[in-house]
Amino acid sequence: MIRLRIFFERKQRLTKKSEFDALYTQGIKRAAGPLLVHSSKNGLEFSRLGLSVPKRVGNAVVRNRIRRLCREAFRKNQHAFKEGVDVLLTIRPHKPLTLAEYEELLLSGVNHE
Repeated sequence: MIRLRIFFERKQRLTKKSEFDALYTQGIKRAAGPLLVHSSKNGLEFSRLGLSVPKRVGNAVVRNRIRRLCREAFRKNQHAFKEGVDVLLTIRPHKPLTLAEYEELLLSGVNHE
């Protein structure tokens, strides 16, 4: 049995304020449950992910759990996205969902074009 290793590398993260601002202003915005998904083509060979989880979502433990689950959902499904898409997830207050639910929301929010 051959297993493919799918990574979420540093280069796949949106980290700069200018990258976030560009997606807020120029990206396509779509609501998917408690996720607000901003997406835009980035001209690269790989997709990138940015996360915005405000304090009103919950305490640090809850916010970090949601971040981990969203990153894992992106990592597992990055092959399903079109080449070179930047995705910014803004999380709205909700009770944490399962990994499968975050995967479904992420795919429905990004694959709308």
